[in-house]
Amino acid sequence: MSDISNTVRRSSKEFCIKKHSTSSEVESDESVVFVTVTWSGDIEHFRLMRRTFEKSKLATYQHIVIVQQEDLYLFEEFRYCPGLLLLSTQDILPQTIEKKRKRARRISESFGRHCTRICGSLKRLLGWPEWPAYTGWHTQQLCKLIVASEVEFDTVVVIDSDVIISPSAAVSDFISINRIVCYAEFTERKLIRGKLRNWILESERLAMSSRVNELVNTYFDTPFIFHKESLKKALGELSSRIDKAWYYAFLESPPRRWSEFGFYKAYLLSTAENNLIEWRSPSFCRYIYDASNPSDVVNTVLEMLDTPDIHYITIHSQASGRKQWDSTCYLSDILEHINISTEAPAYGVSE
Repeated sequence: MSDISNTVRRSSKEFCIKKHSTSSEVESDESVVFVTVTWSGDIEHFRLMRRTFEKSKLATYQHIVIVQQEDLYLFEEFRYCPGLLLLSTQDILPQTIEKKRKRARRISESFGRHCTRICGSLKRLLGWPEWPAYTGWHTQQLCKLIVASEVEFDTVVVIDSDVIISPSAAVSDFISINRIVCYAEFTERKLIRGKLRNWILESERLAMSSRVNELVNTYFDTPFIFHKESLKKALGELSSRIDKAWYYAFLESPPRRWSEFGFYKAYLLSTAENNLIEWRSPSFCRYIYDASNPSDVVNTVLEMLDTPDIHYITIHSQASGRKQWDSTCYLSDILEHINISTEAPAYGVSE
């Protein structure tokens, strides 16, 4: 396992990512850090997310960004952003896993999306080939777990690239004075189908959950909150149970059947006392699923950004891969609007 704590400490000194002042400075809670794991395919989404992060009340907090090693050069424009620490998968993943991740990406890009999915199905049914378990979606989840369990912060907030942060967002969305906060949307178990059902069942198996509740937590979006010590304990118990590094439990699970968020939630549900956890409704989150009309997307996002009780907006339009709308058609317009409305240096959308 790479020592992410040492990596972050060294980089903090080099890039001066401690609390910095802004024109609208608020007091930072040094126990909170934000984490984004991304890649070249989401760089335009990331550019917008980072811009809205900088314009929000979260701007005084440290933001750790991990990108795939071969994509690192594309993100160099962000390296010296105040409070941002740019790392690669090579900094985070164990060497053997990083090597297999690179190989899996080469094979996946050569085979294409459809054949990659077929190979993933073969892996689930026959246990072969190995490489689908190491594709980007899976190793991104490992990066989140490694970072969240090793950094020297009590609370780790994962924010994916497709999230847009409103001016109303605040660190109080993620913390409580005496309890661990975990977002929750509870649904009857019998109503769960498809990938959500797979994620929940595999998560309960990995967490050795002995408590089968009729209501299950179906929140799998970001922002997502990890309590470092709880996650570290969960991964430690998993490692002891399989008698090897915990990440092998995930890599040996059927591809696309497990979730880092699902595992953590299942662990909390099965081990923690209810009075130690605040199952908080993410009522300040909104989602956009249809991006077929760029002007509608732009208008909807801008309206949401001006709505005080909306803090986070996620554009989920391409999550299933079934729709291939050009995201730059609306991302550039939203970013232009945000750049015009701020005095800070502007980011442009690359051509």
